Amino acid sequence: MEQDFALRVDFSDKSDSEAVLVHWFYEPGAYVRQGEIVAEAMVDKVTLSVESPQNGYLKPLVGENDTFPSGHIIAYIGAEAVSPEPLARDLEKSSRGSSSDNFVPASPRVRKYAKDQHVDLNELARTVSHRPLTPDDVDAFLSRGETSRRQPYSAFRKQLIHNLTDPEGLPTTLHRRIHQGSNTWSPLVRIAWAVDQALIRHPEIHGWADSEGFTPAQELRLGIAMATSEGLMVPVVVGSRDGAGWDQALDALRRAAREGIWNQWEMSRPSFVISNLGPWGIEYFTPRLMVPTVAILGVGHGDEDAFPVSLTFDHRALDGAQAAAFLVTLDEVMRSSM
Repeated sequence: MEQDFALRVDFSDKSDSEAVLVHWFYEPGAYVRQGEIVAEAMVDKVTLSVESPQNGYLKPLVGENDTFPSGHIIAYIGAEAVSPEPLARDLEKSSRGSSSDNFVPASPRVRKYAKDQHVDLNELARTVSHRPLTPDDVDAFLSRGETSRRQPYSAFRKQLIHNLTDPEGLPTTLHRRIHQGSNTWSPLVRIAWAVDQALIRHPEIHGWADSEGFTPAQELRLGIAMATSEGLMVPVVVGSRDGAGWDQALDALRRAAREGIWNQWEMSRPSFVISNLGPWGIEYFTPRLMVPTVAILGVGHGDEDAFPVSLTFDHRALDGAQAAAFLVTLDEVMRSSM
């Protein structure tokens, strides 16, 4: 008898965080062919396509929306056909964890249908007793108007929430105005160039912080917050540049966002982040840290003389005076010629 083949997902080269299993393309027990995409996972807002390594029958071990570490076995590809019902039950059990309090008896097909209809399964389950849920239960629930039609967060948004949430961090924000600089380039190009120059003189604000200490960056990995059709993403531009270089790099990011080809972006961990809300008329705001990156600069709508900027930094790694000194240097750089 041939042994089942373990299907693992290795993303150790992309991140040290966990991945989210977004969805399975096949039902448990389905026959899949070698090279076919059987699932999609997401790590640090990057989508990973999971291919079957051989022909066989899919036996998933990780449920949709569950998390798993790099190298974890998420499924087996079996040589012999099996009944899909026991597989579906086992998958539901593994997804609900050790507590049965929040377990909802529903097949993957019903779960997907409820998700597509924006129906909360826990809310639906309270109206049905002692049997698994069906698509008819979802339809009846909708017809009674008993749901608020909650729109669940996408996998992209859930990963973003994870990156913006660190109970151990100490985010602190400073606001000030900095000089507009030369009008040779667009405002964001000028800011990116000035940040590039200022970080050379302030390595203490350039890198990553956690509960154990601060790790300074060895090269610039500048994250640029971008609004896309999939929500907020933070592609990374690696390496220092002159004004023309930053103009080309940021123009490439904008074209990718417009054309929906951001899957080619560099999405590794940034060493510093810029968020620009100036085009929306926002002046000052409080940008959220993207842990473990130690600082993020928010850029507001400026006038002919100055930009309003907001610097959020992790107070574990540096003090307010150091952050303020960085802003002073940023202003000095902007006053110099590009």
